Amino acid sequence: MTTQFDQSRSFAFGPFVLNPERQMLVEDEIPVALGGRAFDLLTALVEQPGVVLSKSELLERGWPGLAVEEANLKVNIAALRRALGEKAGSLQYIATVIGRGYRFVAPVRAGRSARVAVESRFTGGQSNLPAAIVGIVGRTGDIAQIQKGLEVDRLLSIVGAGGMGKTTVAVAVAEGFAGQVADGAWFVDLASIDDPAQVPSAIAKAVGLPRHGPNACAELMDYLRDRRLLLVLDNCEHLIEAVASCAQQLLAEAPGMRILATSREPLRINGERVYRLPPLDAPPIAPNLQARALLAFPATQLFVERAAARNRAFQVEDDDAPIVVEICQRLDGLALAIELAANSASVFGVRELRGLLDGRFRQLGGLRSWPDRHQTMTAAIDWSYNLLSEEERAVLRRLSVFPAAFTLRSACRIAETGCELNSPIETLASLVDKSLVTAEPAGGAIAYRLLDTTRAYALRKLADSDDEQWVRQRYARHLDAGD
Repeated sequence: MTTQFDQSRSFAFGPFVLNPERQMLVEDEIPVALGGRAFDLLTALVEQPGVVLSKSELLERGWPGLAVEEANLKVNIAALRRALGEKAGSLQYIATVIGRGYRFVAPVRAGRSARVAVESRFTGGQSNLPAAIVGIVGRTGDIAQIQKGLEVDRLLSIVGAGGMGKTTVAVAVAEGFAGQVADGAWFVDLASIDDPAQVPSAIAKAVGLPRHGPNACAELMDYLRDRRLLLVLDNCEHLIEAVASCAQQLLAEAPGMRILATSREPLRINGERVYRLPPLDAPPIAPNLQARALLAFPATQLFVERAAARNRAFQVEDDDAPIVVEICQRLDGLALAIELAANSASVFGVRELRGLLDGRFRQLGGLRSWPDRHQTMTAAIDWSYNLLSEEERAVLRRLSVFPAAFTLRSACRIAETGCELNSPIETLASLVDKSLVTAEPAGGAIAYRLLDTTRAYALRKLADSDDEQWVRQRYARHLDAGD
């Protein structure tokens, strides 16, 4: 039997839909038994996903105007976790923030289309999205901003360095957005495609085009012309020209289509909105930092949660909390690097791991289920480095001598050779575009920097090259000149 209710103020998460006006929670169209206090607490948490609600705030929401023991809150949170965790596992939804309160950690979509999103997820033929990562950390705001961007722009590219978490975010966005397009969301993994000419065929296969001949692009446009769907093009950077060309044609021919791309550089076509995915935040290092404070920042929270998932006995003592922060900072807040480190921390402990970071590219291995390019940070950066021109590789190696931020003038002095490089300025701009150099405003100018993980990689490449000695000599003269 189908349960009908007002959808004007509904919240969808996982297989659940919550309707506060009707005091109703359903899972796959089946009502879930939930007490009134627990329902009020769930509503409070779901209304502000990703926000830590203090125990006092939740007590006031569940027992307004009453003085009750904190134990009542714990009992009702436990009841909520049981109700939500019968199939999906409790860690997917409500997280305890030690010493502060609770936070709803699953992606939530609110509004009239929340009901449709859940239905489309469980009706065949409306999506081929890969399973979403359980317990995404620190990306609630990014997911919400990207979903809003897709409501305005038909092409949005999530751009960032390798290992930043672009695919994870894209799948979560698509899962939440699928209900807004009648023909669903379709995922195209381009990582395994080597031939640019195969891009249209890969898209055709993903969206279920029954048969296609040699002119797959034209047939694809005919097939998609009258459809309303979201196309997720994942890992575009190694096929950037072909993907850009195909995307531009599809958007022109299929007005009901929207495209969400992930890439280490933008597509650079008309109408593209670029969303630069930022690193995960870590707390500042402080000698009196307590272990429980690590869970309030996404980088350190991810580290602790992933290490504990690998080894139930893993825990961080207060004395080790600054070490965890240092590790996450040295790994630039890159989700992949932090997960790789957490895998090793569960075996070596955080103190030993800190000493291993200098060999970070050799020591930190991934899970068997991860793609080859994500097995180590070396593999992740190799993927980007191998796509560079010889000029871009040379400039990246030379810029690695800067231990911190540098100016455009400094970059030109170090990167310019007077012979093989035509324009260090253009090459630097290209490296910024490709997420290998960061560019941030600094006092009216722009400060450039290599992420520490990228710099460590580039320094090794510089050491293997023929120009290390003269690059370091040039850098020393640059310092002596005070530029």
